[in-house]
Amino acid sequence: MSMLALLALSPSASACGGFFCSNDPIDQSAERILFAQDEEAGEVEAHVQIFFSGSAEDFAWVVPTPAVPELFASSDEVFSLLDATTRPRFVLDYEEVNTCDDDRWWYDYDLALSSSSAPSPENGGVQVVAEEKVGPYDTVTLRARSSDELLTWLQDNGFDLPSNLSPALDPYVAEESYFVAMRLQNGKSSGDIQPLGMRYPSDAISIPIQLTSIAATPDMRVEAYVLGDHRAVPESYLHVRINEAAIDWFGGAWNYEEVITRAADEAGGHAFATDYAGPADIMAEALDPDRYDTDAVAEAATPAEAMEQVMSQFQPTALLMGLLETYMPPPDGVDAQSFYNCVGCYELDEDYSWDPEGLADALEERIVAPLAHASDLFGAHRHLTRLTSSLDAVEMTVDPTFVQNADMTQVVEHEHVARVLMFCGDGGSWRGSTREFVLSDGRSIRLPSEEWLHEQGMTEFDYMQALADKAALVIEQTARTGQPEVIADYNGWADGVANDLSTEADLIAADGDDDAKGKGCGCASTHAPGFAGVLAVLAIGLGRRRR
Repeated sequence: MSMLALLALSPSASACGGFFCSNDPIDQSAERILFAQDEEAGEVEAHVQIFFSGSAEDFAWVVPTPAVPELFASSDEVFSLLDATTRPRFVLDYEEVNTCDDDRWWYDYDLALSSSSAPSPENGGVQVVAEEKVGPYDTVTLRARSSDELLTWLQDNGFDLPSNLSPALDPYVAEESYFVAMRLQNGKSSGDIQPLGMRYPSDAISIPIQLTSIAATPDMRVEAYVLGDHRAVPESYLHVRINEAAIDWFGGAWNYEEVITRAADEAGGHAFATDYAGPADIMAEALDPDRYDTDAVAEAATPAEAMEQVMSQFQPTALLMGLLETYMPPPDGVDAQSFYNCVGCYELDEDYSWDPEGLADALEERIVAPLAHASDLFGAHRHLTRLTSSLDAVEMTVDPTFVQNADMTQVVEHEHVARVLMFCGDGGSWRGSTREFVLSDGRSIRLPSEEWLHEQGMTEFDYMQALADKAALVIEQTARTGQPEVIADYNGWADGVANDLSTEADLIAADGDDDAKGKGCGCASTHAPGFAGVLAVLAIGLGRRRR
């Protein structure tokens, strides 16, 4: 599903020293959706995470669905746990060849809905199919003859939506879609916002991304999690296999999302990469609802004790902050974030009023129960796929659709392990040794020593920039059956560049001083004919990479 939420909140929290950390309000910066597809029943369940920061009266959200949906509240913790469990990890293992004379270093980096009759002319061409309260929301399900009539009805009925939304609604009105619109109930704040769940009859999984374009940020991150019997693959978009050599392994893989963006652009802007594909029970431990003990919150003798229980059990989300402010409000004049980060630091008056039982009940209803439902959902499906892309607003012209494919490789690991072989000789220096970098796909690149790179003002990532020129190693078309149709394959190009870089590293090692050649090199150590000329060309090439 897709959403429109103005002044959306970024999903990634900045680091801070407390349990709660503030975020800056920005436009919609990510789209995260969990789909569960039951092909036999012809039913899809979708959980949509909602990012928003602002006043409650400014919140409005609208999403098209192919049929009348059953609505229910979901949980931000589902998405937090999904991300933490399946996000790509890039791990470097160091191996000494012979013995180095100083300590080895180990790196482990984490990137770490039944149809209805056509709209009647009443209500200005808009048909109200259903109205209900769901979690903190007032919702209405509609159909309309035109986008302008739909938008006018929503604005006239208190939904704060932009007047330029009609073009984005047009394709869905033309498909006779239903529209779920919602706003916060009176008395609710933006801190009460939580993901929305929808269940509807459908044989297709689709993200109506065209509607998102109205509020999207540049290169907006799109993450789709799909539960089913088999691996999910894009159907209307291409699929890319990224070039792992474009990842800055030695710098903590900070650029993984950038590589995904570049890979999608290289495929024409409409492509997804697979972050993870494999058993759905990878989430079993993370989603275990039995690990929550809300009785301990209800039985807490003091606010500080209650907060200790909350901090030990729950993720610091905006929803949790809203519940705390309702049932354990900060004292007058005290900032909520500061209070909850250190409740025991404040001396509360005897007449301080708080409701531990109410807080426990709210935690059970708003967080634990949705997690229990998610746990059951994951238990009912064998396979989980996480797919990622990046889209600009101008690229949101085609809705991504996904299908299950039983013929392709069913497992894509989210943990990628590369090795660095250190050729220390017998007691050579770690920093002065040449190295071989072996990617998880088996491709290897010989590297100059850390000492040499430091002298040149370069990092390993700088040195291998030529190999990072392409972010997509393979671009392919996937479908419901069969193997992918390869559109472009750059493995041969990558092998050639890797060989060139390895040759450069050999020349650098061969031109080192006698001590380095004797202790730190496991490669060629004699000058080849015409070496001075080759080295001069090499120096020019390296200078270009540095720039």
